[in-house]
Amino acid sequence: MNFSCGCLFDKSIKEPHFKKSKHFEDLSASFAINAKKEQLGAHYSWLLQLHRPLDVKEPYVEATLENPTDPSRPFLVPAIQLENNDADNSFPHPRYYVLTPDVGGLNCGLYKMKITAYADKSRSRVLAEHDNQLLSRINTDTCYKAEFMERMNAAARQAEQDWEKRQ
Repeated sequence: MNFSCGCLFDKSIKEPHFKKSKHFEDLSASFAINAKKEQLGAHYSWLLQLHRPLDVKEPYVEATLENPTDPSRPFLVPAIQLENNDADNSFPHPRYYVLTPDVGGLNCGLYKMKITAYADKSRSRVLAEHDNQLLSRINTDTCYKAEFMERMNAAARQAEQDWEKRQ
């Protein structure tokens, strides 16, 4: 489905896909949209899995995410290792989650994301890197809460209809 709000896409823009690098694998990535106010807000949300162990017990993992309002000043955000306390359903590999503060204005298009694992918090030795892009289908300057909610509800109805057809 081609959900968008406030965007007119150039046909040359391709949807990025989840990647698997030597150490990391994308599990999910999106812009989390905050619709509490009429003017939308957005945050990066990125979940990765460390599918191949690193040579240290507790690496420091940090994300570098393109700043939509100033690409020369990217966001640097520590990744949080998720804990799973359910012994019967534990994660097969360590998982890391990245969530930025509000990114300010968000426009339509591709944004660069990179995760770096360091030996420790000094960031003096890089152990692994993984990068990808995230497509924004929202323009927070031209898409407002009412239109966003209307389009999200229409997308949900369409998804439900598609699911029912497959059953």
